[in-house]
Amino acid sequence: MIIIPGGSLVESQSINKEVTQEIIKMADSGKFVLGICSGFQILAKETDVGRLSTVPITREGLGLLDAEFKPLICTDRVKATITDKSFITDEVGKEVSGFHCHTYGKIILHNEAKTILVSHVQRINYHKDPQDLVSGVANKEGNVVGVFIHALLDQNPTIIQSITKSLNINAIELKAIRKANAKLLEQIKSEIGISTNIRQQGTINPKEPRLLLVTATGSGSGKTFLVAGIAGALKKRGFKVGVIKIGGDIRDAVPALYLIKEPIKGYSSIKIGESGWEPLAEAVEEASQNHDFLLVEGAMSAFTGLLNDKVERPTSTAEVAAALGASTIVVVGCDKEGVEGALINTLNYVNLLRSLGVKITGVILNKVRVSYLTDEIKLTMKRAFENVGVELLGIVPRMDVEGRGMIPEIEIRYEEFGAQAIEAAEQYINLDALTRIAEAPRLNQVDYVAFMEKFKNLLTNYRLNASEGGKVQNCS
Repeated sequence: MIIIPGGSLVESQSINKEVTQEIIKMADSGKFVLGICSGFQILAKETDVGRLSTVPITREGLGLLDAEFKPLICTDRVKATITDKSFITDEVGKEVSGFHCHTYGKIILHNEAKTILVSHVQRINYHKDPQDLVSGVANKEGNVVGVFIHALLDQNPTIIQSITKSLNINAIELKAIRKANAKLLEQIKSEIGISTNIRQQGTINPKEPRLLLVTATGSGSGKTFLVAGIAGALKKRGFKVGVIKIGGDIRDAVPALYLIKEPIKGYSSIKIGESGWEPLAEAVEEASQNHDFLLVEGAMSAFTGLLNDKVERPTSTAEVAAALGASTIVVVGCDKEGVEGALINTLNYVNLLRSLGVKITGVILNKVRVSYLTDEIKLTMKRAFENVGVELLGIVPRMDVEGRGMIPEIEIRYEEFGAQAIEAAEQYINLDALTRIAEAPRLNQVDYVAFMEKFKNLLTNYRLNASEGGKVQNCS
């Protein structure tokens, strides 16, 4: 049996000729082949990866499954029903569970494929739209299978039982396999990234877990890139790092988790509004039991969703930050308005968040054109932020991470993305200051209705007050 994992295998076309030949040889000889998510797409005929393109952009698969894929985003935790038999599905009608994390999830089946799993999803393409989606397919012989459900082998004994039965594995052999896998997993997790030979430099065990929330002035700021780099750099220093995403788009957390070798768990997505998996208190409590440094990545801007009074609260990163009492840093993209415009807008941004009770402690300026930044200009920038009580943690220059292959929701080559991210974090961010400002999570009771009303009042009566003598004056 061979398992082809998820990732970005289709988009990056990273399956080489030798591996391709081996997969086809095994399938043709009746051996078992299992593809998960992107591995599923590798086994199919083709995938249209042109979600943000005006024309289809197709990637050919191996054609072992009579199916093709088109764009459809689903990042739900799901229940699914087994609908037919294969070497991994023996108990038809049984319910299994896991999660979806894909961008190209619309399956078009043809005559030689059969459905073996149907997921019952609540959200697709960022909207609440409950429906049943095909999530598992087999060839007619049942020895080649593709599934969209991650964690299927982790939390569903019926799947393991079907596989061990198909492979004629007894209990003693299964125990030996698991022992060997545990040893291999320990070896894999000791490395940061893939084939980097970068290892942890000692172990840091703080007295209690630390938490740092990372928000941004808007989408496209490079928040996901920097969170991945910081996660990798902190693991290298010896922290046991966990990464949590606010909201349901768990794809944003995948590059960081790939770099630090941590799996997606239920607590990996904090629920806001109708998006996400677990309430914030439960997510942070569970994550704190497994990690000693938590990085929480916000959704879009800190304020996105705050005016929406039609859904369950919290529904914005700002509310989550206030409820966690979290030390919060702001990532600012400086590519569209220059560093000057970004500075002015960030000072306003910080003051507004402070007025709402959010504990803003640091700022990272990203995508900066640094060619004319003298030491004097950098000192001016540093003092500007100090005057509003925050630290300038880093000035990250514009890097070549904008093309296809470097953006998580389009196509991503994880090795390249992770290598550049950790390099940027170590070279341009003050990691000592960053770890110093991180604090243990302290859950606060937040009146979300009052929080939203205060935000509305601040908007209608807003003025930027200068600070006097280093003391910040809140917005009226």
